[in-house]
Amino acid sequence: MKHILRFLAICIGFGFAVLNTAAMAQGPVKGVLEACETEITTYCDQVTPGHGRMLSCMYAHEDKISDTCANSIVDLADALDFMFANASEAIAMCAADIEANCSGVEFGGGRVLTCLKENADKVSSDCQPVVNAFAEKFGLED
Repeated sequence: MKHILRFLAICIGFGFAVLNTAAMAQGPVKGVLEACETEITTYCDQVTPGHGRMLSCMYAHEDKISDTCANSIVDLADALDFMFANASEAIAMCAADIEANCSGVEFGGGRVLTCLKENADKVSSDCQPVVNAFAEKFGLED
């Protein structure tokens, strides 16, 4: 479990704004918030959320975290790994679809992914698998 929390601490250094995205809040982040509710309330209730502070608090109390909470952190780490590994290629594959269907949508907060998912009938066959993979990973499936 210690290596998982270290991985998440590294992710914090890369700008953990991902945790505030609408898409993430429906999937892995929601899972962590639900699975770790007791730990968050017990050990981190005085921590102001944001900028990785909550995960830093969880790391400080890693020896007291339940298996359920630890497993949800693993799921979040997997989702972040997927995002970091695939985001650049996904944007390239879907650039034309983003321009055609979501050009007025501000990047960040899962808004472009949500837009592409909502416009699935207009998204190209090259981009559709990308949208589906990200939607499934981040809890936006139908």
